[in-house]
Amino acid sequence: VYTTLSFSSTNLFFFLEPFEISVWLSIIGLILAVACLTTFVSKVSPFGNYGRKIHAMQVCPCSECKSRRETKAERKCRFVDTKAYSCLVERVQEHDDLLELSYYNSAWLVGTGFVQQGTDTLPTSPSGRFLLFIWWLFIMIMTSMYTANLTAHLTLDRSTTTIRALEDLLGQSEYTWGLVQDRSLEAMMSNHENRKYNEIADKAVKLQDLAEGIARVKEGGFVFLDESSVLTYNFKNDCKTVLVKTGKFNNQWAFGAQVNSPYTAVINRMFLQYRERGWFTSKFDEWYSSGEDQVPCAVLVGSNNKFDLPVLLGLFLILGVGTSISFVTVFLEMLYVARQDSIELGKSFGYCLRSRIEYKYREVTEEWFARSKNNLYSRLIMDRQLSA
Repeated sequence: VYTTLSFSSTNLFFFLEPFEISVWLSIIGLILAVACLTTFVSKVSPFGNYGRKIHAMQVCPCSECKSRRETKAERKCRFVDTKAYSCLVERVQEHDDLLELSYYNSAWLVGTGFVQQGTDTLPTSPSGRFLLFIWWLFIMIMTSMYTANLTAHLTLDRSTTTIRALEDLLGQSEYTWGLVQDRSLEAMMSNHENRKYNEIADKAVKLQDLAEGIARVKEGGFVFLDESSVLTYNFKNDCKTVLVKTGKFNNQWAFGAQVNSPYTAVINRMFLQYRERGWFTSKFDEWYSSGEDQVPCAVLVGSNNKFDLPVLLGLFLILGVGTSISFVTVFLEMLYVARQDSIELGKSFGYCLRSRIEYKYREVTEEWFARSKNNLYSRLIMDRQLSA
C-alpha cells in the first residue's frame, strides 16, 4: 500500500515530553525534600549563620544577650521574637540572620537552580555547601538531559499516515483507494473468504495501468494497492509518500513443471540454497538501485523516547549518597567545635561535646517547634510598654 504522508499536530505541552510524569513528580518532591534538608543542615551545623548565632545567644555573657534570654523565658517565645522595636518599619526592614535559610528561603534557593538562577542567601557551613553542590550537580545533569531530549523531540519527523492495514481503508473518508484491474491482486481480494477484502476490492477505483496509480498517489488523498516490490521501485525517489506493508496477498514466485517431474526436487533444492545465501535479496537490491540515480530522503532525526525513573535511578542515587555525606559532615563539625571548645575553655572534650548537644536539643525544642504567642503588632505594644 502506498499513500502520501500527513503531519501530526504539535503537542500543546511539548516542553513536558522529555520526561515521564513520574519524573516530573519526583523532581517536585525532591525540591521540597532538599529544601527541608538544606534548612535542617543550616540550623544544626555549628558553622551555619543560624547555628552560630543561636549558640552565641545561648552562652554569651553580655547584658544584651542576657536580657534577650530573660525576655525569651518571660514571653515563652523564640530568640527571633525577643528583639524590641520602636517602629514597625524598622522591624520589617531589618535583616535577621536567623531567618536567612528558613524553609521558605531554602525552597526558593533550591527551586531557582532548575532555571539556572540563584539567590543571595547561601549556606556557610561545609555540610550545607556540600549538599548544595550535590544538588547543583544533579540539576546540571538533569538540565542537560532535558535539553538534549527536548531537542530530539522538537527535531523529530512527525510525518505519519493513518493507514496501517488494509482494513483501515473501510470506515474512513480521508483517502480513496484503487488497484490495477484484471491483475492477480484484484482476483485474490475479490475471491477471498474475508468479506472485508471483498468490499475493499469492490469499492476500489479500477486503474488502467501502473502509471495512473502513481499519478493518483502523488496528487494526494489516494491509496494505491499493489505488490510491494513494484511500489518500492517506482516510489524510491519520492520522499512525500510512504509504503505500508500489510503482510497480505504476498505473491510467491515459482517455476512450473510437469507432475512427477524429475526436476522438481532439484529446483526446490536450488531455490532453498539461493534463499539461504541471500541471492534473491541481493538481486532485488541490485534491481532496486539500478536505473536513475537515487535521491536519498532526509534522514529522520530526533527521538520520541521519554526518560523515566529507571533510567534516572543512578542520578537519584548520587543525590542520596551526597545527602548522606552531608549529614556525616554535620556530625564531624560537631566534633570539631567540641574540640575547639575544650581547648578554649580548658575542659574535657566529652564535657564540651555533651554541652553542645544539650544546647542543640534546647534549640530544637524551643526554637524550631515553638510558636510565638505574640504577633507583630502585639509585640510592638509590649515593647513600648516595657520601654515605658
